[in-house]
Amino acid sequence: MNMPAINLHQTQANAQPATIGHFTSMANIRWQSAYQIMVNPQLVTQMLDDRFPLDSGSHADVKQYIVYFRHVMAFFKDGSHCGLKEPKQFVALCGHKESPESIVLKEKDLHIEIQFDRNGSRGQTHCAGIQDIQVEFNTQREFTAPDGSEYTI
Repeated sequence: MNMPAINLHQTQANAQPATIGHFTSMANIRWQSAYQIMVNPQLVTQMLDDRFPLDSGSHADVKQYIVYFRHVMAFFKDGSHCGLKEPKQFVALCGHKESPESIVLKEKDLHIEIQFDRNGSRGQTHCAGIQDIQVEFNTQREFTAPDGSEYTI
């Protein structure tokens, strides 16, 4: 995927940490890594918890995500599991339901793609194997919706 570069020095020079509100000022960027925009990786997890909350627990504690019928299920280290507090936020996946390559979540006009790669530089150290979280603005990309149909962003 071709992604424009971002001036990280300018972003990090700001005293405030980046939030979703900061993304709207970067309208020329179609897909951008949340890890590159936010100064602290914990802010990325906090953004997921704030924008796409689970029924219980935090995205930081998830060991694995799967798609069960039309729902994202999050499994924790202790064996418990839950779904999204608002299941309709799950709109698409790439890969197999039991081991997705990525899942797409949507809040209003904001799309987030959580990419998994347990062998990747970040994924091998992340509990759930999250390699990256991409934030999308205004582009077209095709995914498979939970019902098997095409989902175009």
